Amino acid sequence: MPAPPDDSTMDRVAAALGTLDHWHTMNWADVAEAAGDAVHFLWEAWKGSAAFPALPPHDQAAIHHTLAMGRRVHCEPRSRLGPDYWQSHIEELRTEAHYAAALRHTSHHTPALAGRAQRATQAVSLHHRLLALPPVWQHTILDQLTSRTLFTCHAVPTQAPPTLQEAVALAEAAASTGAHPEPAPARSPTTDVSRQTLMNALTRLPRGWQTETIRRIADGTAPMSAVFNASQSINLVRSFGVYIAWNAPSAPHAARPEQ
Repeated sequence: MPAPPDDSTMDRVAAALGTLDHWHTMNWADVAEAAGDAVHFLWEAWKGSAAFPALPPHDQAAIHHTLAMGRRVHCEPRSRLGPDYWQSHIEELRTEAHYAAALRHTSHHTPALAGRAQRATQAVSLHHRLLALPPVWQHTILDQLTSRTLFTCHAVPTQAPPTLQEAVALAEAAASTGAHPEPAPARSPTTDVSRQTLMNALTRLPRGWQTETIRRIADGTAPMSAVFNASQSINLVRSFGVYIAWNAPSAPHAARPEQ
C-alpha cells in the first residue's frame, strides 16, 4: 500500500482549501494566491509517490487538470481574462481540489465528495458507450450538447440540450434499430469546428483525459470547451514537471501511455 503523504504537506493543502472555501468573502488577490498554494502542495503530496500511478487514468487526469486550473487562477491577476471569468470557475476548482486531496489522504474524505467519485465512475461507462456508437451518432451527440447560440448572430430561445446521459441513451436506442440521426440545423458559415473535428480532438486525448473530459461534459460543460480545456491543461501541467505525450501516434498493438 502506498505510503500516506507527510502530514505537514496535507496541513498546508487543508489551509489553502480552507481559504478557497471562503473565497467570496475575500480579496481576489488572496484567493488567487490560495489557489496557487493549494495545487502546489497537492502536487507535493502526489509527485514521486507510488499512489499516483496506482490511480485510474481518469483520476490521474482529473488531478492534473486541477493543477492546471489552480495555476490559471493563480496567474489571473496578470492575465487579460479578468477576475469575473475565473470567479465562475472557483467552485469547480474547490470541488476538484478537495477530491484530489481526498484521494491522497483518507482524513480529507467527506460525504459531499461521494457524488464526485460516483460521477467519475459513471463517466467511465459513458465513455465506453459513446465510443461504441457509430461515428454519425457520436458526432450528433456532440452537436446536440453544443449551444446553438455559439453559431448564430442573434441569441434566440432554443430548447435546452439533453444531458450527455440522455443523448447517449437515445442514440443507443436509435442505432440499435439501424436508424440514422436527422440532419443538424444549419450553422453559421463562420464556424470552423465540425462535429467530426471535435470528436477527433476528443479521441486524440490520452484515454484517461478522454474520460475526464466526458465527465465534465456530463456535468454540463460544452463539448468544445471541455476538449479545449483538456488540451490546454495537458500543456500547462508542464510547469509542474509533468510531460504527457498526448498527441504521439501509437502502434496498433503497442500500449499507449495513459495519464
